[in-house]
Amino acid sequence: MVRRPGDPSPDQAGAPRPRRKKQEQEAASEEVTEVAPGVLRMQLPIWMPGLGHVNMYGLVDDDGLAVVDPGLPGPKSWKALKTRLATAGFGLNDIHTVIVTHSHPDHFGGAGRIKHEAGAELITHKAFTTWSLDQKGATMSGEEAERLEQEAIDEAARYTGPSFEELPPLATDTDEFTVEDQRQSVPWGGSTPWGGSTHPMPPLKRRVMIRAMRLVYKPPAPTRRVRHGSAIRLAGRDWFAVHTPGHTLDHLCLYDPEHGILLSGDHVLPTITPHIAGSANGDALHSYLATLDLVAQLDGVRLGLPAHGHPFDDVPGRVDAIKEHHAERTETLRDVSLAIGPAGVVELSHELFPERHWGVMAESETFAHVEHLARSGQIERWTEGDRLVYRAAPRTEV
Repeated sequence: MVRRPGDPSPDQAGAPRPRRKKQEQEAASEEVTEVAPGVLRMQLPIWMPGLGHVNMYGLVDDDGLAVVDPGLPGPKSWKALKTRLATAGFGLNDIHTVIVTHSHPDHFGGAGRIKHEAGAELITHKAFTTWSLDQKGATMSGEEAERLEQEAIDEAARYTGPSFEELPPLATDTDEFTVEDQRQSVPWGGSTPWGGSTHPMPPLKRRVMIRAMRLVYKPPAPTRRVRHGSAIRLAGRDWFAVHTPGHTLDHLCLYDPEHGILLSGDHVLPTITPHIAGSANGDALHSYLATLDLVAQLDGVRLGLPAHGHPFDDVPGRVDAIKEHHAERTETLRDVSLAIGPAGVVELSHELFPERHWGVMAESETFAHVEHLARSGQIERWTEGDRLVYRAAPRTEV
């Protein structure tokens, strides 16, 4: 049974409330909820640090439905996906479109299989790339992925604020293009831009991983790639693609101006601040903050539908809270740099994060912030061997 707005929840019906976690950490519920006209929320289980579920949204129309972010690869997630569809009164073959907000496996994992089994169109942002495999199991060339990444970096570098109309599109003559067999890169074994941790995978383990992936996973090769501002017909109305780099370069939000709805993916989450992936060729934090302002000032935006956590009804307020967090982190990082002197990203990340969080995620977030400071002239940067080193200059009294 689908619960609709206004129906009593278990809490409202008098059930005892459990001790609350962060919303994004809550385990996936089996309940299917209509959260907006023609929009169903279906939670799928995931097993990633700090997260308990991903929201797969179903956008219902006369032809069936489109689904957004169909969970991780693998049989457990796939079984949950089909169970949620059945609860909502649909089967796999009712899916005509699958949309992936960005290139993380908890969002694209089931997309290729839906495309393969249901014959669905698979829509992503133009810059979407993954570590995936092609249909024959061969590893994919990184040349096209690097080109798409650079285009997204060049576009993001020009993002300055809240005008949806003036946000520069990728350099293409059409709103979208189709790709039947997009080549994508495999980052295993690559080094980080800051000269810190790597993502090693020994050759034997890598071969075993590839063979295992062939058994459970269909690559999410897009049939349609959209750019900023492209219209996509979903749930009987036009939604607009909003390119929101920061969490990833290819991050895509969907905006429904008719009802003031933002499908926010991981760009805006209700109770945690999304991870910012530092880039060697761009200012990821600048891009993220600029596109936070963009989505907060979309005309009439009110309801946020995030990829993790519950729907929230104050998109601008949540954006302000996230921006305040990053302002505080940037200031803390500058103070840390002044206190410890010249240091690399690894050392700086150890000052910002507790030991249980040390590693490449903390380093990437630190790199995004320190590069933002360096590019704005607030911190010096130089190279020592293959390592980037940073030092904040003392503040001058006015």
